[in-house]
Amino acid sequence: MRVVYIILAICCVSFTSIAISAAEQEPQELVRQVVKTAGGEDKLLKLFRFRERVLITETPAAPVAKDEKGNRTSVVEVSGDWWIDMAKRDKDKVRVLCWAWSLRILLDPKSKIEAVPDITVADKPAFGLRVSESVKEPIELFFDKESKRLVAIDYSDTRHVFSEWKETDEGHQYPSHVVGFSFTNRDAGTLKDKQWYQTDILELTPLKELPIEMKR
Repeated sequence: MRVVYIILAICCVSFTSIAISAAEQEPQELVRQVVKTAGGEDKLLKLFRFRERVLITETPAAPVAKDEKGNRTSVVEVSGDWWIDMAKRDKDKVRVLCWAWSLRILLDPKSKIEAVPDITVADKPAFGLRVSESVKEPIELFFDKESKRLVAIDYSDTRHVFSEWKETDEGHQYPSHVVGFSFTNRDAGTLKDKQWYQTDILELTPLKELPIEMKR
């Protein structure tokens, strides 16, 4: 009888170890899926220039006009620097946000990735991944359960909602429409009814190297 108890105990320990291992691997499997959906690591944006229309408004703006020029042009080095025209941007949070929507934050060796409870974005269920340790403040990325495409990022006091995805000639995917909503209660996941900003990317061009004027 004692032998039977010992065998059962060993089995319980083994099954528990397997369950823990599977739970630890699940977020990495989700990372693999979303990166694959984005075309693979080689197709994740790393260095690029983009022209956009940025508006601080509670009222959704009219769709972008065909020949609209926008009001800002930036060069972004993902997880690095960000220039608006020739001026280096000194806001760390916007650089982290860009690093996140490029998905490269999920592949950083310093990133600790955990699954978080599902939410609903645009009336569709989305699964989430929380990234910590590689950033000062944890950031949560949410993906459409069916398409595996990024639909929202919760960061600090704002939920950023992504839509109208486009693709460069080289195959890099990016959201051309982003809307920010402030949280009324971050822990409860409740948002203000009205947006506080929106961004429309009018043009995005991947770069092979940093423009010479940015190197000075």
